Amino acid sequence: MTDPIALLKQIDAHPLLISKNYKLGEKTGWKYLVWRVQRPLIKFHFKIYLLFNRNTPWLCITAIEFFKKYLTNEMKGVEFGSGRSTAFFCSRSGFVVSIEHHKGWYDQVEQKLKNRGVKNVDYRYIPAQLEEEPMELPGFYREWDINEDDYGFRKKYLNYFNALDDFAPQFFDYILVDGRARPECVFTSVSKLKSRGLLVLDNSERARYSIVFDKLANWKSYTCTSGSTDTTFWIKP
Repeated sequence: MTDPIALLKQIDAHPLLISKNYKLGEKTGWKYLVWRVQRPLIKFHFKIYLLFNRNTPWLCITAIEFFKKYLTNEMKGVEFGSGRSTAFFCSRSGFVVSIEHHKGWYDQVEQKLKNRGVKNVDYRYIPAQLEEEPMELPGFYREWDINEDDYGFRKKYLNYFNALDDFAPQFFDYILVDGRARPECVFTSVSKLKSRGLLVLDNSERARYSIVFDKLANWKSYTCTSGSTDTTFWIKP
């Protein structure tokens, strides 16, 4: 079986791909000026890529190229957050669950999937709900030894991040978290991921997501970048 980390490193070594996130760091000083110069070039770089690679996920190029090589039609996957990625994953996987919180966007994507004749997706619209106080802490706090003072979960997305409750443990080969309440989605969904399965977090450079890195510190991982945003892959032990 292909080693995901080795494949990611191989793809990332291509001289035309960006290996440094220029956006990280201080918002003043010379590093910030470098970022301001690099930003339009990074956007142009991605636009050129999209000219030759239509209907791809909105991820960094390394991640897209990885999925092109790694996925097989025997695999079952999940994406939190739908869009261009939905048809992409459905065309390369045997079965995909896609979770969306925005009704207007859900309707657009659903129609596109119907137009393409996509049959192997379980597309779920799970809107935000009214926050109720008080609300009991979700089970993942206890399971992952998370302190409420260190992280406050987004109550209105309780149904959203529990969307996989009806699936058996270790059912999926990969899970992409790219929607709402991302740490919550990570911690509630990893039990549904097979051993050696892939957990993928997009925009992983955001400070709010640092708790995921803390709790998965013992998992093998690899982070690739677009130059302004990161995508991190973890392999479940």
